[in-house]
Amino acid sequence: MQAPILGISGSPIKNSNTDRLVQAVLESSGLPSEFVKLSKVKVRPCIACLGCTRDNICKVRDDFPELAEKVRAAGAIVMGGYSPYGSVDGFTKAFLERLFSLRHQNGLNRGKLAVVVTTGIGRGAPGLEEASDQIAHALKLEGMDVLAQLKIVGNPECMVCGFGQTCSMSALPWIFGDDTEVTPEKFSRVEDQTETWEQAKALGPEIAGKLREQMSM
Repeated sequence: MQAPILGISGSPIKNSNTDRLVQAVLESSGLPSEFVKLSKVKVRPCIACLGCTRDNICKVRDDFPELAEKVRAAGAIVMGGYSPYGSVDGFTKAFLERLFSLRHQNGLNRGKLAVVVTTGIGRGAPGLEEASDQIAHALKLEGMDVLAQLKIVGNPECMVCGFGQTCSMSALPWIFGDDTEVTPEKFSRVEDQTETWEQAKALGPEIAGKLREQMSM
């Protein structure tokens, strides 16, 4: 039996803020769920071969066809991504492009519930709103009902690369001004972003209720 709620994260960071917020929505639903980390599977961008047009089955030989079966079976999708270079990340973008195989002719994702989770370095840096809206727009084009767009203040790679305080391309001055020393209190955890965390915890039961309503119709 496939899980009624599918969580997907485009963040390649192990146990990232994005991962944990996606999982918080899944866990709070109280329903069977599955979590997929896109960096652990192989999903290429769409190559526009149109091999899916007759049967809605992607013919590209990677891990997407198997993942597509999980998407088809799910009543709700919690989609997480992040915002490098002011736009949605490549893992998430490739997955969203491949949803075309389910869209063509039959609109197999119409009516599914969706929640968008997006992480940016925040603190005035660009990209978070743009990436969140890009993910939401793609899911809406699929015919999904986007219930919420959750946004996380995350951490730039410059905080852990070892050169953030001296690199001329470092993001730290954008974020912290002249105080670029990397100290523990400067790291952001989604659990400490109370409003966002509580919203995620409330969305799980909301999704479960809506799915039960759909099944009773």
